[in-house]
Amino acid sequence: MHGCNSVNSHIKYSIIIPVYNSERTIDLLISRIIEVFRSISDDYEIILVDDCSKDDSWNKLKSLHAKNDRIKVIHFIQNFGQHNATLCGLKHSKGKYAITLDDDLQHPPEEIPKLIKKINDSNWVVYGRFKTKNHSRFQNFLSNRFLSLNHKILKIPKDIKLTSFVIYNREAIENITTIKSSYIYLPAFVANSVPLDKITNVEVIHEKRKSGKSNYGLYRMFKFSLNLIINFSSIPLTFVGIMGVIISTLSIGYGVTIIIRKLLDPNYGVMGWNSLMVAVTLLSGSILIAIGVIGEYLRRILREMSYGKQYIIGEKWV
Repeated sequence: MHGCNSVNSHIKYSIIIPVYNSERTIDLLISRIIEVFRSISDDYEIILVDDCSKDDSWNKLKSLHAKNDRIKVIHFIQNFGQHNATLCGLKHSKGKYAITLDDDLQHPPEEIPKLIKKINDSNWVVYGRFKTKNHSRFQNFLSNRFLSLNHKILKIPKDIKLTSFVIYNREAIENITTIKSSYIYLPAFVANSVPLDKITNVEVIHEKRKSGKSNYGLYRMFKFSLNLIINFSSIPLTFVGIMGVIISTLSIGYGVTIIIRKLLDPNYGVMGWNSLMVAVTLLSGSILIAIGVIGEYLRRILREMSYGKQYIIGEKWV
């Protein structure tokens, strides 16, 4: 369903917020954003994408839209994830610049002017870099390991810190939103569609969570890591290839050794049952690993070609 929108279509800033179970924080977040933009510009819109929250967030969003038609709200019919919701917001944005931030108030809206000041023709994408992150030690450990993996796979300079507090210019938005993959990971989209020398950081504050808990636990970090490795690198195929070469080389070498020892000592017996079973098991396991990796790639290709979707909108007021 569509609501009316009297805001000028020539918008300078689009503020995009993926929402999940945020009924306790969303009112304060929006009020702080509105207050910040009083001194920045009147040409802005706020896009709230509800990722099928389990609480009363969607009703809250509709209420916010009813009070302020600068606020556009979108509801997913199922949970697709933060990156999918953010991408949806980017596709619906009209601004010359798009700013994304989390819904839990850990990204202070008062830091937005720092992002705006840094964006220009030389910088297409500016990530907010947190001097200190107010997470648990375990969460920080997972985050740092995942960040290292990003740098290795995406070839992003190590001094660039990736966060979800970002500003994009229109060129970057157009490039990102043309990628059709149903496996959404925005830093990878940025790395593959924006010149790396046009990506930079600006230091911002990271506040403590006001309510609830982080959705990025061990399982979700593992899932993101797996998607990053499989979808945006050839590491699994390379690993399987290297293992195949190593195992084949060792098998040939061991076979040659047996032949030489047999020639030097006619009494030298052939390999026993246990050695044979170990060799067969090792080779069978290697084949199964290779089949599993190839099968995962085929499954993802099938999903991309048939039924994979980045998101499905159930209702929207824009």
